[in-house]
Amino acid sequence: MKLFIPGPTEVSSEVLNEMARPAIGHRTAECAELWKTARAGLGRLMQTRNEVLILTAPASAMMEGAIRNTVKTRSLHLINGAFSKRWFDIAKSCGVDAIAATKPMGEGFTADDLRAALSEYGPVDAITVVHNETSTGVMNPIQDYRAVLADFPDTLLLVDTVSSMAGAPVYVDDWGIDVCLFGIQKCMALPAGLAIAAVSESALNRAQEIEHRGWFLDFLRLQKANLKEQSPTTPSTAHLYALVRQLERIEEEGLKNRWARHEEMAQFIRNWAVGHGWEMFPAPELCSNTVSCIARGDGPDFVPALDALKEQGFLLSNGYGDLKGKTFRIGHMGEHSMKCIREITSLMDEALSICPT
Repeated sequence: MKLFIPGPTEVSSEVLNEMARPAIGHRTAECAELWKTARAGLGRLMQTRNEVLILTAPASAMMEGAIRNTVKTRSLHLINGAFSKRWFDIAKSCGVDAIAATKPMGEGFTADDLRAALSEYGPVDAITVVHNETSTGVMNPIQDYRAVLADFPDTLLLVDTVSSMAGAPVYVDDWGIDVCLFGIQKCMALPAGLAIAAVSESALNRAQEIEHRGWFLDFLRLQKANLKEQSPTTPSTAHLYALVRQLERIEEEGLKNRWARHEEMAQFIRNWAVGHGWEMFPAPELCSNTVSCIARGDGPDFVPALDALKEQGFLLSNGYGDLKGKTFRIGHMGEHSMKCIREITSLMDEALSICPT
């Protein structure tokens, strides 16, 4: 099955081969060197000098870790889709006073929206936002938030970049992100299994003020282990080998070139969709460069074509949750190229021509 869903996505054979290396001891010098190399490469990827933490876990674990380590009493959650809602649910489950600022699915949060929410609900210890809401194809303009947060110095910025990191610009330090987290199965184009976070000094200082941070998700414990270039627990060394090689491949391509490739694929998909009478679900200025969410509009029914493509071995995504049947999503990320995008749209066109509408 060839994956054009918004993650997990295709993995190159070169990277997969790295995962077939023999297992090594996680307290050996070889593993420490892998850990060190991976963290250095991740810092360059994220444009940060902050502490880089690695967990053998899904990104949702880092979402919980961010709450447990930075929120003493209250958190504010910018919710405009399924995964921003998940972070709110995680915070509630951790027992903090979680407050939801909501927008309809398909909309985003501007800097003015953030200021209004903080003025209404503040003070809060942290805000959470999903940079690229995978369920709706909305990319929030988090690059504009720093100026707002300058007026709220005790509020930390926690950002989920799960479906944008390595596919769209993210400047952790320049944008003032205190916790920037992601998984590796989307634009990074690796098998799922690692969660990454860059954590600012302010976030680590906040963690020191919180007594019950848990154990596995304790940022200070992870930071201490980094001094030895180790994980407190047994990591997946297979993933570390693959991560190091993929970071090398990303640097070989050039990060800005990689971002431009994703943007080119996204623009092609938008033009193709509009040509069929469909509509982009988000507003033009909010459309993601890594996953396109396409609404029915005046176009043909896409569900039979999605089913037909699945039978042929090509997997696209129907809408998420309540958007099923109303939208569909195409992941154009990671290893995909313009050649892949032309192929899948051509196949979709063929399926549309023979499927009932």
